Formats: sequence, structure tokens, C-alpha cells
Amino acid sequence: MAEDLFKEVDEEMQAERLRMAAKRYAGAGLGLVVAVLAGIGAWSWHVSSQKSQALEATGTYLTALRQTDHLPSTPSSGTVDLTTTAQAGLASLQKLASSDAKGVAVLARLQEGGVPAARGNVKGAWAAWAAVQKDPNADSALRDLATLLWCQKQLDTGEPATLRSRLALLTGKGKPWNGLAMEALAVLDVREGHVAEARQKFAALQAAQDVPQGVRNRAQDMMQALDPTAG
Repeated sequence: MAEDLFKEVDEEMQAERLRMAAKRYAGAGLGLVVAVLAGIGAWSWHVSSQKSQALEATGTYLTALRQTDHLPSTPSSGTVDLTTTAQAGLASLQKLASSDAKGVAVLARLQEGGVPAARGNVKGAWAAWAAVQKDPNADSALRDLATLLWCQKQLDTGEPATLRSRLALLTGKGKPWNGLAMEALAVLDVREGHVAEARQKFAALQAAQDVPQGVRNRAQDMMQALDPTAG
């Protein structure tokens, strides 16, 4: 009886360790995705445009990115306050997102969602990302990024079938967010106790050469965490 009880407790501790490891590694680096992509997109748009209004919008956007940099870590519950500088940056992003600045407006909307997400205001983040998802004029890669971020923020609590159906649309050869989407699917496997499936996905990510290095590194960490012989 005692041996069975200890075994049950040990299994539960191992399951909790896997859940915590998945939570730690799945979201790592995703907070920077929007800023990095947005910076690249804004610079390209800046170079290609000759209109003073476009240049002004790009400058405002890049300033807002700096103002909303170094946001607080997402709290486990509740929300955290923004600094005065971050509040100013968020206001600039919201203004740009509602403007007719085309490409920059979409990028601003993506980053606008990242700010409340970092504060713990998930509903506010969803509203911004959903607006990008539904924007027919937005680049398809940016609409897909909004979907990815929407799913990533719900990996711990969202309905698995819904998340899987949306993430599946982002996977496949040539898809810009394939590696990150596969990583999220593997984390869902861990959450639901499908360890073998999770190991298979993480192993594929670890060996893939067409995914970001950060994804490969986290896949390696998760493979070690999922190793049944690990102490």
C-alpha cells in the first residue's frame, strides 16, 4: 500500500515537473517575436516609402517599440501597472493601429496586443490580435502571427481541440511560423499527458534546420525533461 502511494505521488510530481517545464520553454522568446518582426517590417516599409507621412508614422512606431520594451513578466494572476513611458508607447501604438498608415498600422496592432498580454490582461491582447486576424488587408504572415500569439497565450487553459485546429493551419513546410506552431502543439501534448507524441514533435524540432535556433534549443531541453530516466 505504502509503495503504491509513493509511486502515485512520484508520478504526480513528475507530471507537475513536465507541466512546469512546458510552461517555461513554450513561451520563451515569443514575447520578442512581434518586436523583432515589427522592427524588420517597419524598416522595410521605411526604406520603400518616400512620403513624409509614411516616414513620420514609421518613426513614431519605432519610438513606441522602445517605449514598450522591457515590459514586466506576465504575472501568474492579476495585472501589473505600466510605467509612464510604457503608457505613452501604448497610446502611440493604439493611435497608429487606428490610422491609415497601412503596414505600420498592422504592426502597431500586433505590438499593441503584446503590451496588455505582458501585464496579464489577456482579454485586451486577444482583442488586438483578433483585429489583425480579421484584417483582409493585412499580410498573411502577420495574420498567422496573430493566430500564433492568440494560441500561445492560451496553452495552459484554452480548449485543446480549438487550439490544435488553429495551430494546425500554421504548420507545414514553407509556413513562416511552422517551428513555433509545432512547439505549441507539443506543449499541448504534454499538457494532455501525450508524452510519446510530445517527444516525437520535440525530436523533430531538435533535428530541424529550418526552424529558429531558440526553438531547437528549447526542444532539446524538453526532450531532457521528458526523458523517463531523468532524475
